[in-house]
Amino acid sequence: MSKIVLINPPSNCVDDDRLEPQLGLLYIASVLRENDVPVQIYEMTGCKTESQIERKIEDIPEGDVYGFTVYCTNYLYVKRCINYIRSKMNKAFIVLGGPNPSALPEFTLRDSKCDCVITGEGEDAFLHVVNAFIDKFNSPTVIRGVGRTNVDTYPMPAWDLIDMGSYTRTLEDEQVVSIISSRGCKYNCAHCNSVVMGGGNKVRYRSAENIVEEINYLKMKGFRKFRFNDDNFAGNPNLAELLYNLKDLDIHYRIFARIEDLTEDNCYLLAKSGCRHVSVGLETLNPDNLRVLGKHTQVGLEKKHLYNAKKYGMVIRVYFIVGLPYDTDETIGTYFGKACKLPFDEFSIYPLIPYPGTMIAKEPEKFGYEVVDKDFTHYVQIGKNKSTTYALRHKNFTEHDVKRWYDYAEGVLCSSGKLLQCQSKITI
Repeated sequence: MSKIVLINPPSNCVDDDRLEPQLGLLYIASVLRENDVPVQIYEMTGCKTESQIERKIEDIPEGDVYGFTVYCTNYLYVKRCINYIRSKMNKAFIVLGGPNPSALPEFTLRDSKCDCVITGEGEDAFLHVVNAFIDKFNSPTVIRGVGRTNVDTYPMPAWDLIDMGSYTRTLEDEQVVSIISSRGCKYNCAHCNSVVMGGGNKVRYRSAENIVEEINYLKMKGFRKFRFNDDNFAGNPNLAELLYNLKDLDIHYRIFARIEDLTEDNCYLLAKSGCRHVSVGLETLNPDNLRVLGKHTQVGLEKKHLYNAKKYGMVIRVYFIVGLPYDTDETIGTYFGKACKLPFDEFSIYPLIPYPGTMIAKEPEKFGYEVVDKDFTHYVQIGKNKSTTYALRHKNFTEHDVKRWYDYAEGVLCSSGKLLQCQSKITI
């Protein structure tokens, strides 16, 4: 019987890369087992030093087929793992998937020296690759993973394959389990790296019954706090039905939401069903910049809709971006002055980053940019000691201006009493 090993690589550029398990690998593992293919998950996160990572690499289990999930920040470690596997198990078949390979499939195949790249949703595509390996027939070197229309047909993530108690994300001082209630995003924002995994496509939603089944299973394991990792949980067209089913489960949870969907009715139902924390990508208050990003529909909604969430007792985290095309000293001062007065609790600020696969990365000149740091392994939003990357220069400003705006905006918001994300009183 072939040995299948799924690997979650480390990201040593951040303070903590073991916040939560890799859901994509857990779903792939469950689909393999549903088809009588034994599989194990090798967790490499949680290392604090390069020597610990090296030991993890040297302890990679022997396998016949390996699957890695790959981001910008762990790509170099994936390459090191591949080199080790080739040196010890040169007949092994190596497959890479996740956001980075999905954005750069041909580059990833060539540069990493893997055997196959899967783009998009990988469960059924990886099963196809494994079956091809077992049956000794060739499969394509780049495969487009197509997600199922009925996402209820996916089996529950293989939670039993990991040490669930070893992860560090919390909500209200209790460990959080991350789950998803949908797949995809109907939006196609110019800056958002979610687009490479299905942005701009039809969103598929799990039924309320299917979600409740998973939550009840996790409650039996002792968990009461959850994080919905959906790009836009509150955009579910059946949100009221879902929240009605959640309200009797005695759970607390956090979500991501677009500002448009934080209506008073939605916020009331969210709070009643146990939602305690809402993260919102405002990005900017400058309407010209919102238009460029493809988020013009949120213009003018920020004050009222943030107030809706605040009214019903939810803690609100807002994300901002600096270095957008219409940023100037004057506009940064004006719009962050207005942001200070908005009813949110926590914030993060990022410089605009040209993540592979985004429109900004594909056509930077169309937006007035030059990419001055093309090494995507540097592309981290919040690294160790709050480090980040300034990879873009605009025709109207430099990357040094962006750094200056970043520092200014953070100082203005902190001085108005807003908390940095890392200072949150409720969640990590």
